[in-house]
Amino acid sequence: MATLEHTIASHASDVNWVTFSSTVLASCSGDKTVRLWEMGTWAELPCSPLLGHSYPVHCCCFSSFGTQLATCSTDGTINLWGSKSGQRLTTLAHPRNNGMRTVSFSPDSNVLVAGSVDGTLVLWDAYTKEMLSPQGLGPHGPAVVIEAHDTSICACAFTPDGNFLLSGSMEGNMKLWDGRYGNNKCLYYLAEGHDLGVTCCVFSPTFGSANPDNPIPETQPRMQYFMLASCGADMLVKLWDVHVSPGYEMRLRVNLQGHSATVNACAFTPDGKRLASGSVDRAAIVWNPLTGEKLYMLTGHPRCVTTVAFSLDGMYLATGCMDRTVRIWRLADGPAVIPVQDGASKTEKLVDVQDAAAPITAQETTEPPQPKRKPLSDWSVEEVCDWLREKGLEQNIETFRENEIDGNELKQLTNETLSKDLGIAALGQRNKILRGIKSLQESESSSTSGQAQANLVALASALPPQLMQNLVSTFAPSLMANMAQSTGPTVTTSKGATPQAASDDKVPDEYLCPITREIMVDPVIASDGYTYERKSIESWLQKGKMTSPMTNALLPNMNLTPNRMLKMLIQRHFGRQ
Repeated sequence: MATLEHTIASHASDVNWVTFSSTVLASCSGDKTVRLWEMGTWAELPCSPLLGHSYPVHCCCFSSFGTQLATCSTDGTINLWGSKSGQRLTTLAHPRNNGMRTVSFSPDSNVLVAGSVDGTLVLWDAYTKEMLSPQGLGPHGPAVVIEAHDTSICACAFTPDGNFLLSGSMEGNMKLWDGRYGNNKCLYYLAEGHDLGVTCCVFSPTFGSANPDNPIPETQPRMQYFMLASCGADMLVKLWDVHVSPGYEMRLRVNLQGHSATVNACAFTPDGKRLASGSVDRAAIVWNPLTGEKLYMLTGHPRCVTTVAFSLDGMYLATGCMDRTVRIWRLADGPAVIPVQDGASKTEKLVDVQDAAAPITAQETTEPPQPKRKPLSDWSVEEVCDWLREKGLEQNIETFRENEIDGNELKQLTNETLSKDLGIAALGQRNKILRGIKSLQESESSSTSGQAQANLVALASALPPQLMQNLVSTFAPSLMANMAQSTGPTVTTSKGATPQAASDDKVPDEYLCPITREIMVDPVIASDGYTYERKSIESWLQKGKMTSPMTNALLPNMNLTPNRMLKMLIQRHFGRQ
């Protein structure tokens, strides 16, 4: 059985992450605070809340012995706190002042890694507080910032031995890196980890080579492998075998199906026998990762579940929610579900295996229907620009628009024309564009329908909310909760009222301009990747400020791109057409 033991309702904004030490539960939020709670009594510690970030706190994690707590934020910093005193020990800044979405200690707590919105990974020596260098721990050489991905990194995890690091991006790919020295060499690249983006990943602490008692095959005495769980905007939790010796490889074990919307987070119990996942569908599911069996479905969250974490004894599961609460569930052994929605079965057996250590064979799954596009040759220049925005390539939109790249021209692009004629210097961006074109052409050739559809924004407007969630996740995953939920706080306005008249404490933070904290009417994306009210960011630039209002980093250019998707969502939220 699983029962709801306690609900914490002290945060003033969405709860973004929760994590346990042996005695403390920590939670962080969009309200810029970190709060600490005593396990068992769930009373807030006297040193809580921890104040030190100037923007939303996205992630928090304890060191292996629970003595330090690391938190990362949109403000481009990581704060290290004493977990007992609540004292801020030090502040680590991203070398480019970019916001950071995820942070993690290595298993031995020697290394601290952060993934940022610009697609970079930064590794620090957790003791000297210096960035890693090619020569190893400490300031022995030039600091290394790993140019890991083309888009924001939302997931990173160390293997249980700490020798390797895996990262996942909003583009959907995953990469394996050296976890000790932070060099820039990608050891393994998986192009299609999750369609529309990876949101979280975590290694099993006991599976495969993580368990010293597991027998080593006589035929492969050097074999080392681990189990990875990942989740994303494709509504799936995926289990992988990650091989690191004698070669590098990732093999899919199984797709765990049970959620009906983007899966935001996943976490193993310390003994590796259970896996939890939380989703925009307002449910958390507990799985048996060795068999793929669904053990519990925990419902009752009024808005999307943003984060999940097990206590170190496996007795409790904490779930964070966009309703600003943390729920504490007490778990017991044995399959059960409380309560299952829509008459679903109490226990859904996904796979059967003879040997728990053997790779699981996934059953055939039915892919969710994908929105159809008009033939590529019929695309206008603006539709090409919409496609670039969908792929997270907003920085190239003006170049494509100035050169009048329509669908026909898009099909003819090569690596040489992208580099020499369009001036796109970054190899990663060129490769991403070419992969996207190839995918469009393959999809078009296999399609049985050539009927023209509207452009991306009009298409999303016509889709059911569930499919629109998958599209929106490319731009702003946290906005999806406002479409998936049927209950929870909403804001209504009388006819003719403007959005600014609504109360901010009932409005999703993503609808507010970061500069004025007012609801946006004409949202635009600046070259730092953040969205602002047009008048506010134009006023900022007209005053001669050439830096990002969010990160203080120098803006690459002054281009402003309309965020039509966000504008549409804001209008829907207030009942405006």
